[in-house]
Amino acid sequence: MAFKKDTMIKTKLTILFILFVQAIFGQKNTDYLSDNRVDLRTDSPMITETDFNIIGFGALHGSAKTYDAELSLVSSLVEKNLLDYYIIETNYSQAYYFQEYLKTGNEKLLKELTLSFQTIVSQEGTIETFNHWKNIRELNLKYPNKSIKVIGCDVVNEYRFPIKHILHLTKDDNSWNERENLKKVNLQVDLDFGIWNKEINSIVKSFVQDYLSNKEKYKELITDIDDFDHIIGNINYNFKEKREREKIIFANYMYLHKKLNLSDKKQFAKYGYFHIQKEREGNYPSFFTRLIENNVYERNNVITIMGYLTKSKVLWDKKYDEDGNYRSYTTKAGYGISDYWKEYFKGIKNLKKASLSDLTLFKLNQKNSPYSHETDLVEIKMFLKDHNTRKLKGKNTLQFIDYAILIRESKEQVPIEEMK
Repeated sequence: MAFKKDTMIKTKLTILFILFVQAIFGQKNTDYLSDNRVDLRTDSPMITETDFNIIGFGALHGSAKTYDAELSLVSSLVEKNLLDYYIIETNYSQAYYFQEYLKTGNEKLLKELTLSFQTIVSQEGTIETFNHWKNIRELNLKYPNKSIKVIGCDVVNEYRFPIKHILHLTKDDNSWNERENLKKVNLQVDLDFGIWNKEINSIVKSFVQDYLSNKEKYKELITDIDDFDHIIGNINYNFKEKREREKIIFANYMYLHKKLNLSDKKQFAKYGYFHIQKEREGNYPSFFTRLIENNVYERNNVITIMGYLTKSKVLWDKKYDEDGNYRSYTTKAGYGISDYWKEYFKGIKNLKKASLSDLTLFKLNQKNSPYSHETDLVEIKMFLKDHNTRKLKGKNTLQFIDYAILIRESKEQVPIEEMK
């Protein structure tokens, strides 16, 4: 009995010691965060790096206020004349037509783009995406001498805009039969242009194979052969046995890097959480990690700003009937935002304690930062599971990210189909 009692006392003391240590480190982090924060509702973001090559901002998809944070960051960069290119999570042709919208203000085009955007980011074919681009256009009009140029380097998950772009880059010649087929398809407003539609996939594949087999025959009909071949090459990935998205994103970026001399340009990339991590969690490198590992940019010139949600909701899924007509949507909170007792970012409680409003930016990478020797805000804690703890052994937060934004009490994004 005495042995059991001693064991219980030792166990309790161990638990108390662990809690005590956690409280001390937690307080240290909170004190640091309180000294390195800014309220994005009242002040401009404190991005102190000005010699950067690329800044990435990302968060879990589907929450409305994420766009508020993004607009704050982009606006600040434009005002300071620190932004040349805006990289969005789209294919090359979608980005081309987002740029076209910024020039023309054509809201019919913007609605089509918003719907096509969800083929890559399924939770953001929404009213908030639509309104975000209206805000970006207003920003461009406000600063005409600092206007944003939009580019995209992602995979092709829909064919509406690649087809439109192909037709734009080629001369109208009735003898090009496969192009005539694309012209007919392009006129079908209600057609599903997703790559999973067998009918459209077959038509596009036939066009690509015909072109690749007869390049000399068609080259005089193409106005920009480099861009045309770039689009065809990206579509052709869809007909391979395996398509590796992150590898394709990097390859596409390097095409743009050469074409636009991006090494001398300031860039802002909006991408999902994984893509802008600066370090490998396991063996597979993200887009930003590839930029660093391939010596495209120095690590210190690649800046990552990660958004974290609390007390928020996200759009989870759109519901359609058997004929493909939109009917409703579902939302998630807790589990869907990784701030839930079964799944949460380690250390997010310190952001909550130090937050100033519903949008608070924290600079994590000061010289005296406690984040240089821990994995807070990168490590995900899951109930009875190891999500990435072992993968992060020997690593620290600042290898992955530089800034954090706590987004609090955000509503979900609402499908564009709900727009009146």
